[in-house]
Amino acid sequence: MTIQPHLYFIPLNNQLSRVQFEQGLALGWLTEDEINKVHRYKAELAQHNALQVRLALRAVLSNHSDVLPQQWLFEYGDKGKPSLSAELFERSGLHFNLSHSGDWLMIGVLPCANLSAKYVNNKAILFGLDIERVRASTNIQPILNHYFTDGEVADLVALPYVLQRQRFFDLWTLKEAYIKATGKGLAQSLSSFSFAFTDNNVFQADCFSVAKTASVAAFESAVVNTAERAPSAILCRHDDIHFTAPTTDNSQWTCRFGRLTDTYRFSFCIGVNTVLNEDNGIKRDNDNLAAGVNITEPIMVLTSLAQLL
Repeated sequence: MTIQPHLYFIPLNNQLSRVQFEQGLALGWLTEDEINKVHRYKAELAQHNALQVRLALRAVLSNHSDVLPQQWLFEYGDKGKPSLSAELFERSGLHFNLSHSGDWLMIGVLPCANLSAKYVNNKAILFGLDIERVRASTNIQPILNHYFTDGEVADLVALPYVLQRQRFFDLWTLKEAYIKATGKGLAQSLSSFSFAFTDNNVFQADCFSVAKTASVAAFESAVVNTAERAPSAILCRHDDIHFTAPTTDNSQWTCRFGRLTDTYRFSFCIGVNTVLNEDNGIKRDNDNLAAGVNITEPIMVLTSLAQLL
């Protein structure tokens, strides 16, 4: 059984006009609750971004299903992780997650309809992702001391100073992707798990393996800093990251990170539980559930909200 992640990178239009905003609402895709959440933001820019995020998510999900954009219904975990309603998940077999930072929205979809019922019924697949804009103003030292493991800190400070901030944001996106996948959020201590990098290297764009992208040239105008390279989703190799999970974690993980531009990092984590709930109890599957699921290279697409609509 295979799972192929689909990762979408969508520039947010910070110049959305009032007419465009009203046209987005007039599509009738959002529930009344979602519309209220959009209007709850005080800043106009925040309202416009909230609308674009919700429209894009529904459009992307419908690209992978016969469900219409206005038909999607969502549920939220104890810590706010969104998922499809039970009925729509059973119909579509889709896991998803999303993140946005600065000018970019990232949406990930895992089509899991081909998996056996035990993976679906027990929600054995965990998925989280994160995108972050590198900010020169971020004081990384107190964050290192509070949220990172001793090994992560030691590896980071062993790097040349000019590379330490790059390593920090790579680590941060990986850690965010993991706690979003588990659904625990910051209730999961960020120092209870760790990431190490082969030979303690900080990878540059030309060191990455390039996965599938679409229409890269069309998005050069989305780069705010014209000194940056054009957006192109570039992913690390499988063996570049070594993940040590918390002792209570019963999943096997695939964790990857990459670059979208010189200042945007992204990561995703996919876990397959090796313990299932059966007969109201906990039973370990001796056949090793995770060994039966293969996570393939992702399909990565750069698109726009206009194209999605």
